[in-house]
Amino acid sequence: MAKAGVDIGELLLKLIARETGEISKVDYKPQKPEFNHEHVIGETFLERRSPESQGVSSEFFVDLIRKLSENKDCNVHKLMFLRHGYVIAECAFEPYDPDMWHVSYSMCKSIVGMAIGILVDEGKLNIDDKISDIFSARLSPFGFLRKPLTVKNLLSMSSGVEFSEAGAISGNDWRKSFLDSSFKFEPGTEFEYNSMNTYMLSAIITEITGLSCFDFCRKRIFEPLGIQRVFWESCPQSITKGGWGLFIRIEDMAKLGQLYLQKGKWDGKQIVSEEWVEASTSWQIETGKEDNGHYGYQLWINDDRPGSFAYNGMLGQNVFVYPDIDMVVVTNAGNSDIFQTSRMAVLIRDSMKSKIETFDEPLPENFAALSDLKAICKHVSGRTSVFPTIAGGGWKTSYSSMTCGSTKLSKHFYNNKRADFKSVLYQYNVKNENQLISSWLNKLNGKIYELEESGVGIFPLMMQVIHNNFTDGMHKIGFRLCDNNSFYIDIYEGIEVYSLRCGFGGKRYISRINMHGESYEVSLVSRCKTDEYNRLVIRNEINFLEEACLRTFNIYFEDDPVDREDQNGTFIYPSVPSKIEIRLFETPGSNMLLSTMKTMAPEGFGGVQGKLVSRFLKGGMKEVFENAVKNTIQPVIHGIISEGSLLEENEV
Repeated sequence: MAKAGVDIGELLLKLIARETGEISKVDYKPQKPEFNHEHVIGETFLERRSPESQGVSSEFFVDLIRKLSENKDCNVHKLMFLRHGYVIAECAFEPYDPDMWHVSYSMCKSIVGMAIGILVDEGKLNIDDKISDIFSARLSPFGFLRKPLTVKNLLSMSSGVEFSEAGAISGNDWRKSFLDSSFKFEPGTEFEYNSMNTYMLSAIITEITGLSCFDFCRKRIFEPLGIQRVFWESCPQSITKGGWGLFIRIEDMAKLGQLYLQKGKWDGKQIVSEEWVEASTSWQIETGKEDNGHYGYQLWINDDRPGSFAYNGMLGQNVFVYPDIDMVVVTNAGNSDIFQTSRMAVLIRDSMKSKIETFDEPLPENFAALSDLKAICKHVSGRTSVFPTIAGGGWKTSYSSMTCGSTKLSKHFYNNKRADFKSVLYQYNVKNENQLISSWLNKLNGKIYELEESGVGIFPLMMQVIHNNFTDGMHKIGFRLCDNNSFYIDIYEGIEVYSLRCGFGGKRYISRINMHGESYEVSLVSRCKTDEYNRLVIRNEINFLEEACLRTFNIYFEDDPVDREDQNGTFIYPSVPSKIEIRLFETPGSNMLLSTMKTMAPEGFGGVQGKLVSRFLKGGMKEVFENAVKNTIQPVIHGIISEGSLLEENEV
């Protein structure tokens, strides 16, 4: 792991120095396909029912969704609740699409555990098998034979191997690095969460079957459950990453939770044996964590309710399973959660633990409460023209009934003085924004600004590191007004031009970004305003709809006109600014990355770099280093108007 530590240090210094391109030591090739918004052959959907028909009150979900929506720290993207195998409540928060796949991070570890269980059930693998026997042909003479590491140790996160997920940026051969690594402790004696344990389980599946873990799961798990629109990244040696890299729809996440709730059976077929499900969801090792004290096989054992467990991915990707009340709760989010400790997770888990009431028999249909549930789901979705309705007998598919409806919520939820004030303030802001837009957009049309600093990209840093897809650096930014009165910001990054349509007045538009051959959908909402210096500001929020990340992209136009001889201010007499300032933020992930970079020990860096960092940190320059880190995560860059765009205007 010493080499991996050096490589991590080198990468972090490259990020601070704003180097671009393939700056990691892992070869990059595009993998992620464009999401298919159409239903495909073999895809199935869970049936919908009203909450009351399954013995739960709609009012419980109204209250919980309201609390989640009011707390910005929750940053929920999607929610789904199942009881008795039926979807009884669901919503997607603006701008996220309930039918679109979403990055799952470590949630997919539990799927790898299922696949290992299938091999064990078929007698092709035993949990006591030694890793040194499985990979005997790949071991170096002085490597892995020192400790009796078993499959069970990998499953229970107790391998003790030093090579961790951080080493995934240190080279192409992760399997060899794991097998050659030293140990922190005797395997099986302690719990230490390490995504490379799951990666090695994925490698075992390939070693035994000749298939990638993704292909094996597609054949043995996904297809039997009607899961079709799914994608799983692989390492440079084409081994499925296993512990991360899966993109999956929330409904398909719910199916995987329901599968274990049904003891591994689906549509009358045993996908995973009941014995394996029982073993996986039983205490296998103590974690030492207060919030989750026990771990099973690639999943967490919770104490929310008797027998409860969870598939968990960072930043809020969760499948909570509650066998005693026959319920599954699924979340996608973009919060700061590492395990299950965020405000969102606590609200949901506490509600499922102490506030929910369930009944074995159906409750009388409560149409008023059901109407409130539909209203609040429509409200948080931001889709005000249509919203889904639940018929009395329940939905047959998730798309069976759509109807127009009022955008107003029930008065007892939102009709208060604060809400009225916010409505008036919003209308005032929109009016001012429209005045600015009408004055400014024609002036900015066709203008291009050359950026003075390089190395900053539209992709959040966290996404760059996770997907090993690093920016080529923005070098120009342009503005265009089109015939249909739409306004575009053009980002020139490397050889690509990302055209992002601005959504003023609260409108959102979907654009695509092709990052080195990988397509990502983004939603853009924009605000046009002036700051305290009377500078025009275009504030943009860019949601990466398949990810947990948000990029805030603020553009400030300096009050220094270049197209007026009298040099009057651009706010009073709209004209063409000669300079711009761009400030970028990303959430979530900023605090985590900042913490990692700030706490890097000097010995983690090699050679001259290590000496420099050590001198900084030990010589009273720690604040300088921390500021450099902050500027990497929250960069400020400047631009000067291109003479070419001014010449074109003069020619016209």
